[in-house]
Amino acid sequence: MCKNRNMTSTPVRILDELSHVIRALTRITGGPDDALPLTGTQRLALFELSEAGPTRLNDLAARMGSSAPTASRAIDALVEVGLVQRSPDEHDRRALHLELTEVGRARAAERKERVLEAFRPAVATLPAAEQKQLASLLAQLAAALTE
Repeated sequence: MCKNRNMTSTPVRILDELSHVIRALTRITGGPDDALPLTGTQRLALFELSEAGPTRLNDLAARMGSSAPTASRAIDALVEVGLVQRSPDEHDRRALHLELTEVGRARAAERKERVLEAFRPAVATLPAAEQKQLASLLAQLAAALTE
């Protein structure tokens, strides 16, 4: 990629800037949470389950952008530490639903609050109208990426 931002295409620049934001937030909040450190994949699985609610493994893997075996290893670790539980699917005896336990929901909420604490001061540097515009534009971009 081009070091000179003036010579970089707009999509590349947007992607670069989003990457910088994500990496900065990860550096600020990415250390071990407590006595129960999680890998990036385990954290991703935790947050996807937090957003999706009870789901099947293949659906979770698709949300994570990973293979089913990768998602399964993350879930195994999360089940072992009591953050996720498996329950039978009432419509398909062969299938299992994955869902957060109370501890898992609390852990996801605590982590999100930690990220928000780091993010709020940066967002506050923007005028309110630009904050709303940024939120709208990011929502549009996310929707376009999921189509």
